[in-house]
Amino acid sequence: MNPESKIFKAQELFNQIIDHLYQAAADKETIGGMERSLWPWLLQLGRLLLQAFVEMIGTGDLGETLEIEGQNLKRLDQCHEKRYVSVFGEIQISRTIYGSREKQKHEVVPLDAHLNLPAGDFSYLLQEWDQSFCVQSSFSQAKSSVQQILGIGQSVRSLEHMSRSIKNCVRN
Repeated sequence: MNPESKIFKAQELFNQIIDHLYQAAADKETIGGMERSLWPWLLQLGRLLLQAFVEMIGTGDLGETLEIEGQNLKRLDQCHEKRYVSVFGEIQISRTIYGSREKQKHEVVPLDAHLNLPAGDFSYLLQEWDQSFCVQSSFSQAKSSVQQILGIGQSVRSLEHMSRSIKNCVRN
């Protein structure tokens, strides 16, 4: 999909949300019921808009070759997908990679730098929210809380790894 189709889909979803609002008011829905019914749609809307934003930015293609510190790197033939899990849910980010060969270390990923993508899959905001739950309870309880609120399934192991990474950053 291109960004325009995502935006169009987001506009359609927003119109559905407005229709739901009118219907809920006519049905004399409670505010708690309305809040609960809106939440999944708002997460879906956020995910669509975030994906459109990323697609508007592009893949980070800076041409066939890139010179970095006296080394010529070539654009690899295929864009590489990165899984990105935001507070709105998972999206895929298509990125242009520069290196010497496909099977070797990817030297430069311009889009990662431009978007300030985290090294792992989880957005900085999601990591922040995860860790606020982790300091208050066990990793398992934090996992359950995030799953209940955001509908995002994370493993206890990923939360533990995230916590260790953050502690290492603080120490350095």
